[in-house]
Amino acid sequence: MKCIVRRLLPACLLSLSVLTLGVPARGQDNQSVSTRPAITVLDSTKEQDGLLGSVRRVKTESARIELKDGRPVEGPPQLVEVTTYGLKGNRIENTSYPPEGGVVGKEEYKYDEQGHITEMTVRDERGAILSREAYSYEFDKFGNWTKMVTNLVVFENGELKREPVEVTYRTLTYYYDDTIAKVVAEPRPATAPVIPQPASFQVSDQQVLDFAAPSSPKLSVEIATEPPPIPKPIKSVEPVAKPATDNTDAKSLFLIGRDFLAQQKDREAIKAFKESVKLNPAQPEALYGLGFSNFRMGRFRDAADAFKKATALDPQMAKAHYGLSLAYQELGLTTQLLQEYRILETLDKTLAKKLVQTFPQFNFSCRALNGCP
Repeated sequence: MKCIVRRLLPACLLSLSVLTLGVPARGQDNQSVSTRPAITVLDSTKEQDGLLGSVRRVKTESARIELKDGRPVEGPPQLVEVTTYGLKGNRIENTSYPPEGGVVGKEEYKYDEQGHITEMTVRDERGAILSREAYSYEFDKFGNWTKMVTNLVVFENGELKREPVEVTYRTLTYYYDDTIAKVVAEPRPATAPVIPQPASFQVSDQQVLDFAAPSSPKLSVEIATEPPPIPKPIKSVEPVAKPATDNTDAKSLFLIGRDFLAQQKDREAIKAFKESVKLNPAQPEALYGLGFSNFRMGRFRDAADAFKKATALDPQMAKAHYGLSLAYQELGLTTQLLQEYRILETLDKTLAKKLVQTFPQFNFSCRALNGCP
């Protein structure tokens, strides 16, 4: 990744983009501070940088991925580049922080049909291969990629594998034009899907919360008063190590977070749930609450991450799969949305049906099976 970023600094940098249209975003004064020497390149346009639509500003950050207890964990984000474009698409401001180190050699690239780099091979002066990296992307509604994961190609147990080593995020801000106006004016679902209340529902025992975002369907969900026990390891999910900290504090923070949700104080809820999960990471309900509050604030990437972790701990948690489906839809990840639909079909047909009713633009009946003709 370091080689490819260095090569692309004068053009478009690969990273994860978050459309800031109607979604709360961090201010530029909260950007990661870098001590690396800055480079400014203004002789470029957004088209040359591979950007689509009325892009005004692009902020790029990257984070190294390290293995901890056999699981990939993202490190702290580092600012890579901030670029601002004028109405005509020319660069008017640019600051780049080239990464240090990396393998030095001749770089060979492979591209997909859209011109995105999918693979890079580094060779020495004799032509021998030093390393190979492969890249995967996520895209926003305008076709600009929103996330890039750098994978080191390795050979293990007789087969080639991809080991994630870095993830790059890119935040895109767009000028308001006709295309944006059409996106904003897109009709929203007239009815909101609601999870049925269980037969034993009592207000004193459970709190039913409405979870919605400006451009998202409304979801009514339940958060249990008592956090569930640590689930047994599942074959498809790596077992979670028991935390060394007493779970009493984790439980108290969970209850505090739930109370903040009931008061519509999502920022406070996020903080409480994060602290609760930090003390006891094996809490699917706390992770679900974290996803819930992030979704309601329009932080769909963070919401998807929390919901996904909740489903890993408790694969039978239908409401978490449903929340994950809605987050994927907001992120434009149709394939993942359909995968969650398949799961809901087996866990809760009512929720699966509501998902179909909420997003009639998707032909779930055939796409969820073997694809449409």
